[in-house]
Amino acid sequence: MTETYQFEELDRETRDYLMQARERYGKGMPGIYAPRTNHLPLVGMLVGFGIIIFTLFVTFPPTLPPTKEAFLQTAGFLLGGWMVIAAMRVWMSGKSGRYAGHFVYTDAEYLYEGKGGVVHVTDLANLRDAKAIQNFNEGKYQNTSISVKVGHDRRTVVVYGEERGRRMTVFLNAVSYMRDGGEDGKDEDLRKLSPEAMGAVAKEVARTGEFPSNLAAAQEAEETRVPRPRKEGRRATGILAMFLTVVAGVLMFFGFRAVNEPLRDEAIFDAIKSLSPKDQPPALRLYLANPDFAAHRDEAQKMLDAAYDTGVQFNVKGADEDMKKGMSQVVLSLKNKPQPVVSFVVAEEQAAGGQNLGLSAREAKVQKDLADKWGSTIGDELVVFATPADPDNPNAPDKRTKGMIDLRWKVTDKGTIDFTIQFRNSPDEEPVVSKQGTVIPEVGPPNMTEAERSQKLTQFFIDDLVQKTIGGVRNRPPPPPPEDF
Repeated sequence: MTETYQFEELDRETRDYLMQARERYGKGMPGIYAPRTNHLPLVGMLVGFGIIIFTLFVTFPPTLPPTKEAFLQTAGFLLGGWMVIAAMRVWMSGKSGRYAGHFVYTDAEYLYEGKGGVVHVTDLANLRDAKAIQNFNEGKYQNTSISVKVGHDRRTVVVYGEERGRRMTVFLNAVSYMRDGGEDGKDEDLRKLSPEAMGAVAKEVARTGEFPSNLAAAQEAEETRVPRPRKEGRRATGILAMFLTVVAGVLMFFGFRAVNEPLRDEAIFDAIKSLSPKDQPPALRLYLANPDFAAHRDEAQKMLDAAYDTGVQFNVKGADEDMKKGMSQVVLSLKNKPQPVVSFVVAEEQAAGGQNLGLSAREAKVQKDLADKWGSTIGDELVVFATPADPDNPNAPDKRTKGMIDLRWKVTDKGTIDFTIQFRNSPDEEPVVSKQGTVIPEVGPPNMTEAERSQKLTQFFIDDLVQKTIGGVRNRPPPPPPEDF
């Protein structure tokens, strides 16, 4: 019959007995001891340090929100630290008597199998025999499986060491032989041997292959008493350890979060400064929009201001000084705004006579082409042109939606375009520049259709406004070709 005990639950005498056998490796004990190598603490410690290092590698410098990074760091350090401390506790517990260790030990009364903090104890009172099977792998010895028959049950233990496996098997069979009363079952001297003496005799048989001639001398020489295992203590609940783990986790979390905030600020700003000049403005704007970033706000704003100043200086070169000034003012007003969006409103007033000349199509083209040319030249990283969602009635001035750039025009009977363009720092402010003008298109061939003439007029109007506001157009670079798989 095999019973399982937590090592801490065993009585003091049995624990001392097993610790003595472990420390002596069975030498001077009334039984055979076979140690087992346990690499788990070492592996656990290495893995624990690996988790800690990996956590540091993944989360430092911290670029995610401090709380999120703190959760990841706490989880990694808590897990890795727990594995390191667990390994140290195993080694320390082995010396303090709270840890059984890994071994197989048998005396004449019991077969003990230690597995860390657990001990399996098999009563050998009804021992019948023991059989050993040596296991090899490609001709190399691996271990010995010892199958012990106790009553009608069998218990199998694995012993590492060819000689120890052989001796333990001989020892168990010698104990069975003596308990059965020898060859004919009538030797009462063998049966009456104490567990200590029986163990000493069985060890001698395992060592020499022969029974000692003086059984009484063997009994007198053995001083270590064989205990009877019983449950005496209680297993530790671990509540204190769990409480300390929770406290450590909380302290780690708040500590990491406090450290992450300034480190994240530095890491993000360093990453922004390493970007190309074209990629910096959107990143700077995101940095300034985040209230968590405070260490480099002044420097970030100066960098953003410089990017807008440079962009306007080199890209806004309109032929009309007023319209050039207005466009520059509108773009520069985006420096301190959360988003680089310019509302762009266009509307064509109804022609004389009330005829509908495809106004919506022309408005869409003017708006799309101007926004595209302005954006590609000034820089998409500096400005985005957008249309307000509110409906607009061009023939009702009091109901018009105002934009930061507001363009209104009308095609006259003479085929020219009278326009008004206004530039505002925000839709609610008064215009910083308001310009009126007339566009006189080139005369096309007389056989042009009305639709062709309208298209030519629209394109001429677009090109004229581009020249007067920003000058030459800079096209966007073509996208990279798809990868050739």
